[in-house]
Amino acid sequence: MKTTLLILSLGWLGLSTCLAQEQPKADEAAALQKLVDSLQWKEGSIPIEGGLANLNLQGGYRYLDPKDTQKILSDLWGNPPGQKTWGMFFPANTDVRTDAAWGVVVEGFEADGYVKDEDADKMDAAKLLKDMQDAQEEANEERVKAGYRALELVGWAMPPHYDKEAKKLYWATDIKAKGSEGHSVNYYVRILGRKGYLVLNAIGGLEQLPAMQSATPQILSMIEFTEGNRYTDFNPKTDKVATYGLVGLIAGAAGLKIAAKIGLLALFAKKFGFIALALKKLWIVIAVGAASLWKKITGRKSANEV
Repeated sequence: MKTTLLILSLGWLGLSTCLAQEQPKADEAAALQKLVDSLQWKEGSIPIEGGLANLNLQGGYRYLDPKDTQKILSDLWGNPPGQKTWGMFFPANTDVRTDAAWGVVVEGFEADGYVKDEDADKMDAAKLLKDMQDAQEEANEERVKAGYRALELVGWAMPPHYDKEAKKLYWATDIKAKGSEGHSVNYYVRILGRKGYLVLNAIGGLEQLPAMQSATPQILSMIEFTEGNRYTDFNPKTDKVATYGLVGLIAGAAGLKIAAKIGLLALFAKKFGFIALALKKLWIVIAVGAASLWKKITGRKSANEV
């Protein structure tokens, strides 16, 4: 009889443990569904920053305003809170809850002036990559001292390409944490205007790169500066000219190394964008070591895995 009672007790203990484990999962799923149901999707023509530019959504693309974008980036994808954006748009039928989801963040506008594109035909992608990799290695020394994992800029996921007619520049890098098997694609789009450039970054894993590449022509066609703000509206007599060209826009030129050394990482991040690392879409600042802004780099499952 005692043996029977012991077996029954152990059975009940196992059932209780199972139920206790299932309840948080059910609660998590319910909270996740509530978040997704709260998103206010928009379609059609979306004015950007009071009419500076227009996002004309096509082919089923949908847009979320900055408030809902924050829900995706922080509450759903586990990124640090407080990143300011001008919203985010996604391909048709995207389920933002899945690891296959990717989207394009409209990060803002950099009013550094008119960026001359005279160096468009002089860009040496191989040399530029080598300079960026060297700068990353230098920055890694500071990252390790600060308690963060070193990053490896593996190579171009897509070399820089500049559309001379549309005045749009885009490229993608393949980056990973050293010692990790997980790669991340960091896809950048810069749209040149009269007084600066729009900053757009696609966020996804390396496995989403083919989809991003095939979608690039449509993405580029959907966002344009309004009249008076276009590249062709530049007035050399009155308008400011940026101190760098396209190469500087991609790598920060000498400033890439300097920024890492003198602590201007937040400024560099603002100008040159963010990357998504390690399959969970956690934002860290571009590869020059600005992850000192945050204390952890997460993997897909847990903030303690990387």
